[in-house]
This record gives sequence, C-alpha cells and structure tokens, in this order.
Amino acid sequence: MKKILAITIFTLSISISVFAQKADDAKESMAVVNKMFTEMANFNPAAIADLFMKDSNLTAVIRKKDGTNLIEAFTGETFSKNFAEKKGVIKEDMYAPEVKVYDNLALIYGRYVFFVNGKISHCGVNAFHLVKTDTGWKIANASSTIDAAACTEDEKKRTADTVKK
Repeated sequence: MKKILAITIFTLSISISVFAQKADDAKESMAVVNKMFTEMANFNPAAIADLFMKDSNLTAVIRKKDGTNLIEAFTGETFSKNFAEKKGVIKEDMYAPEVKVYDNLALIYGRYVFFVNGKISHCGVNAFHLVKTDTGWKIANASSTIDAAACTEDEKKRTADTVKK
C-alpha cells in the first residue's frame, strides 16, 4: 500500500511540475508576441527584429477592396522595417489568444483588431509559431489575415483605449 501511495505521489508531482512548466512557457511565449505589438506601437524596428529567428517567415493574406487577395511573404527583419518611421498612433489588440505549448514549440493564434490613430483600420486572424531557444522564445513563423471589412460586430465595438499595454 505504501508503495502504491509513493508511486501516486511521485506521478502527481511530475504531472504538476510539467503543467507548471507549460503554463510558464505559455506565459513567456505570449509575452514575446505582446512585446512585438508594443514595439510596433513604439516604432522600434530593432526591438521587433530581435524577437524573430534569423530565417523567420511571415505571410500576410491581405483582402483588397475588390475582394481578391494579395499574399505577401517576408522575413521578420523585413517586417520590422515597416516600423522605422512613425506614421500615426497604432495598436494591435489580439484580445483572446489561444496558446498551445508542445515542448519547445508554441502556437499562438486568435483574432485581432488593428487601430490607427484610435480608429479601427482592419481586423483578422494572427497565427504565430515560436521556438524556445537558448536565449528564450523567438518567433519562427507568423501568418495574418488583413481585411478592413472583416471585423465582427463585437470587434467594431472595441476601442483603442481598451487595448492592454
């Protein structure tokens, strides 16, 4: 009986430890994505580029006014250069992200609202793959839809003032 109890306690302690590590990894990987949004708003391309792996790949699926899609692919370094010059006050609100951690890989995805000068510019879906490296979590890949007409009724009610900093 004591042996069964000892095995049960040992198994539970390992399970709790693994769960706690996954929770920490989920929080840390999400912090990287939130830092990217903050540095975008700060127009800080060097800090943005530092969040990405060297050979990262980003894909944007942009819905044009005529209903066709424009697909653009670029690296994190190239993406960061979009924020070299301040073109207004921007905020991105990925308001209910889902985070899944599988060992040293994290998947973060969810809908977002993008504000420019306090007004909604567009909405869409973000998906990020992050890899845990020796220096912490880095964005390996990201994909986003960008559509000015895709905001849900609930998203249209959101304001730039409700975005967490």
